[in-house]
Amino acid sequence: MGTATSVEEARALAAAGVDAVVAQGGAAGGHRGGWLRDELADTLALTRAVAQAIALPVIAAGGLMDAADVRAALDAGASLAQCGTAFLQAVEAGTSTPYRAALASAAPGETVLTRSFSGRPARGLANRVTAEVVSPLPYPLQNALTRELRAAAAREGRAEFLSLWAGEGVHRGREGTAAEILAGLWPE
Repeated sequence: MGTATSVEEARALAAAGVDAVVAQGGAAGGHRGGWLRDELADTLALTRAVAQAIALPVIAAGGLMDAADVRAALDAGASLAQCGTAFLQAVEAGTSTPYRAALASAAPGETVLTRSFSGRPARGLANRVTAEVVSPLPYPLQNALTRELRAAAAREGRAEFLSLWAGEGVHRGREGTAAEILAGLWPE
C-alpha cells in the first residue's frame, strides 16, 4: 500500500505496483503522506477522484469519525475507511494522560498543520510549540531536536510541549474500548 494526497500520487503508486492506495484527505491527523506534491484535498472528493483514476482498492483517510462518515467514504468509492483519530481515546490506544485530556477538551477548528515537532508537515492540536516554533529545521533534524522536549513533556504531563497528532474531527472523538469505537464506525 501507499499513501496519496493527490490523483497524481495515486497514479504513480498504481504504476509502481502497490496493491492498494490510501487516499489521505487534508483533514487527516498526524504526518502527511504526500510525496510528490502534498495536497490538502477534501477526503471524499479525493477518494472519489482516486477511485475513478485507478483500478485498485482505495482506502479513504481523513476526518472519518462515525458510521455516517464511513458510509460517505464507501459511497465515494472507497473499499475501506481508515479512522485513526477516532481511536486515539480508546482504552487500548496508549495515549498519555495529558494527550487524552487535550483530546477530550478539543473543540472544532483547534487542529493545525505544523512542522514544529518533526520538520515534516503533520496535523495536530494547536499548543505552545505549534504557536511559537515558526522556523523549524527540516526533518529529521527538527524531530531529533524536539525528541527530549517531547519526552520530558510526557513525563511531566505538559501537553503544551507534546506533539498532539489528531485529525480535524478530533472534537467528535469518544472514549471507550476499541471494540466499542469500532461498533460506532460500522455502517448499517
